[in-house]
Amino acid sequence: MRIGDYELRNIRSKILADLYQKSEDKLKERKVAIAKKSRELYLEPIQHLLDQLPIEMVCHDKEYYLRVKYTPNADKTEIMVDEKWEYKTDQNIINPQSNTKGGSYYSNTPENTLDPRLQKCAAELCSDILALRIEKEKMNSYLVETTTKYTGSLQLRKVWPETLHKYLPAEPVKVSRPKPAKKVSVPDPRVPTTLKTRLTTNLLEEK
Repeated sequence: MRIGDYELRNIRSKILADLYQKSEDKLKERKVAIAKKSRELYLEPIQHLLDQLPIEMVCHDKEYYLRVKYTPNADKTEIMVDEKWEYKTDQNIINPQSNTKGGSYYSNTPENTLDPRLQKCAAELCSDILALRIEKEKMNSYLVETTTKYTGSLQLRKVWPETLHKYLPAEPVKVSRPKPAKKVSVPDPRVPTTLKTRLTTNLLEEK
């Protein structure tokens, strides 16, 4: 059965989500934890001073952003991970804010730098992010290549591993139809025996 382009895209998205979404969620949890810890370390030296100030003199916000750039190569020239990790809360808490106001809502929420004490665990997380990204890209390339070459469900079942067959639509049930009855052979009509006599008679009458 032929599968349309729209359905093939949905199938590829479903496969990738099932394979990688849980791992991506765990990576996100680690990002949040590092951003949260970096904020705490940033405020730690001045926390006693902040506690002495009136609440209206201290910036409060629900969001804390951390800009992380990671270069795994020894020469440190190519940035492989460049992301904004965020830590959010339900209630406003002490958070840095930009000292210049702009027209955008996000302009008052600066991107902070990673505390040096968290560089090792952040590097490990970035390495895991890259590994998962590469694995997912390879899988996506495989799915795109196979679904570009084959658009039939039977064809894809032949080239895909069995674990992916569940994402393909079920094959239509073949309805067994009764075989048509054999036609009764009717013999050809016989030439009248009088034809030969008639032809002879006509020939004689012409003389």
